[in-house]
Amino acid sequence: MNNITILIPTYNPDERLIEVVEGVIRLGFEDIIIVNDGSKPECAGILKQLESFKQCHILTHGVNCGKGRALKTGFNYFYVNFPESRGLVTVDGDGQHQPEDVLKVAKALEENPGKLIIGSRQWGKNIPFRSLFGNVLTKFVFKFLVGMRLSDTQSGLRGISRDFIAKLITLKGERYEFETNMLVASRIDSVKIVEVPIQTIYIDNNKTSHFNPLVDSMKIYFLLFRFMFSSMFSAFIDFLTFISVYSVTHSILTGICVARSTSGVVNFLINKKIVFKDRSKLLPTVLKFGSLLVTRGFVSYLLIERVIRYFDFKVIGAYILVEVSLFFASFAIQRDFIFYNEEQE
Repeated sequence: MNNITILIPTYNPDERLIEVVEGVIRLGFEDIIIVNDGSKPECAGILKQLESFKQCHILTHGVNCGKGRALKTGFNYFYVNFPESRGLVTVDGDGQHQPEDVLKVAKALEENPGKLIIGSRQWGKNIPFRSLFGNVLTKFVFKFLVGMRLSDTQSGLRGISRDFIAKLITLKGERYEFETNMLVASRIDSVKIVEVPIQTIYIDNNKTSHFNPLVDSMKIYFLLFRFMFSSMFSAFIDFLTFISVYSVTHSILTGICVARSTSGVVNFLINKKIVFKDRSKLLPTVLKFGSLLVTRGFVSYLLIERVIRYFDFKVIGAYILVEVSLFFASFAIQRDFIFYNEEQE
């Protein structure tokens, strides 16, 4: 397949990398970019052997920079040197991806130009803990915070179109979090994702994986949770304004109106520019956000009154209870209906 390029980032490879390369060559792939991410000197023989393959293009980092940096090095090389290629398929070099699955993802990329193809592993019994921890939990967190339902958020087998690669070269993330950043970027840039089922292979209980379940997962979760924390900043302003106004006026309605008006502008700007990075037209978005602001304020007032009346809460306690409850609904509405580009569908 001379219109699809293969990219393999590798760190301290063994003979399995050669088997991966030989496998994709047998299927007809003519260009394979291999990024040596600062491997130890003992691996020089493996890389030297790969240099003898006419299909291979070897790039080398002087020191280990992380998988994200290795991918971006390969992306840049691809974009500069393969102008006729429609896209590339990223493949792990440890033998966890069967050549037939690589071909399946490549064909899906050809059939779905401009889309991001994910080779989604099929989960079964005897899953290593580090893989279970890194994928299942992330899947649910990703669904809530980003609003994308994916069965495998950390698969390294991906088909990426040429146009999207140009944007990924400057995307933040140097290590495993980069692959999560890529999924978030696909939503922001309205790049639809197509999942292709692939085999799940674990070699030696996945001991050769350089993914650290604690450190690397926390980096991924930090990326995802920034969506929530950015919105909570505006909620904090709203709370401070409410208690300040209420302490002077002793009016719940006045406190909510002033607080919602004050925090509304901040909330809108942060959510549009930072949280959801929305690129839709300003006026329709303002109108939708304003409607949500008024509706939420009205509902908040009614609920606070009833919590105070029927559950004997103090005003501040009722306010916190109601606002925390409404926060999650408001977040989901903003994510899926207000700061959302319909072209993504």
